[in-house]
Amino acid sequence: MSQLSETVAEKLEPAAAAELARVLDLQARWENMRGTPSGAPGFSTPDLHGRQKAYDAFRTRLAAYTAKYTAPHLPEVTLNTPERVGMWCRAARAVLRRAGAEPVEYPAHLISKAHRLADKVAVRLGKPPADREAGAATLAAAVRNLDAVVEWCDQLSGPALKIAGAPRIAGKITPAEPRAEAA
Repeated sequence: MSQLSETVAEKLEPAAAAELARVLDLQARWENMRGTPSGAPGFSTPDLHGRQKAYDAFRTRLAAYTAKYTAPHLPEVTLNTPERVGMWCRAARAVLRRAGAEPVEYPAHLISKAHRLADKVAVRLGKPPADREAGAATLAAAVRNLDAVVEWCDQLSGPALKIAGAPRIAGKITPAEPRAEAA
């Protein structure tokens, strides 16, 4: 099973992309719920039940997707750098673009996750957050929101080299140098 990347997502059939967009939105819904409730010392029983229901909905939809389609591996890398957030947003954006011809509801949780990840990076690096588009809840608006996060990530990443199907790599590719042994 291959990693979900922009290149892999661009090859999906529209129906598969539409279903994968729903899976990604459910995954994002569950992930967006994982933090501690603001101002609360812990989790209430109803809160935990809500989280469990969100996770169950994601796992059920993912199982149905993988039963019907050859599923790309959903990325589970740590999304804590502009390069990694940008890579994830590119893959999600490609899925939404491929799903464009199919009826797909606005992926609010997916867009919220993209901005949540970018906001965490912005705080850590002391940078302003990525632009957000308010207004119409359409698939085109979701793609534009992901475009804004990708552009923001690219600006923070600096000069980059893009290799087809590979994540963006800041700087240039150089041969590995032997590590100096400690004296």
